[in-house]
Amino acid sequence: MKNIKEFASKPKLIEIILDDPSLLETYAEPITFHTYDIVSLSTYFDFYNSRNNSEFETLEKMIRKLILDDKGKAVLAVDEDLPIDIAAAAISKIGEILGKSQSKSSTQKTGEPQK
Repeated sequence: MKNIKEFASKPKLIEIILDDPSLLETYAEPITFHTYDIVSLSTYFDFYNSRNNSEFETLEKMIRKLILDDKGKAVLAVDEDLPIDIAAAAISKIGEILGKSQSKSSTQKTGEPQK
C-alpha cells in the first residue's frame, strides 16, 4: 500500500507550447508560456468552476495567476490582456495539465511522455 505522503511534491514550473494550426497560421510560430504542474485545491476548483459556470471575472483572475514567465512571475500586467485566440488556447492547455493526474515525475513540456 502507498502512503499518501509519497504523492506530495512541490509544484514545478513547466513550459507550455501553444502550437495549434490556427495559431501557427495567424502568428507564424509556436507561442510559449509557463505554469505550475500542480496547483492548490482552491486554485484548481476556481479554475474549473469559472470555466464551467462562465464566471469570466474569476477566469480572468485565473489566467493572470496561471500564465507565467520562465521565472514564475505573472505575464500579464493589470491593464494587459491577450488576444482571445491565444487566451482560449492557453486556457485549454492549462485545463489539460490540471486535468491529468500529476505525480512526482511530471513532464517538463506538454506532449512529452512522463519520465
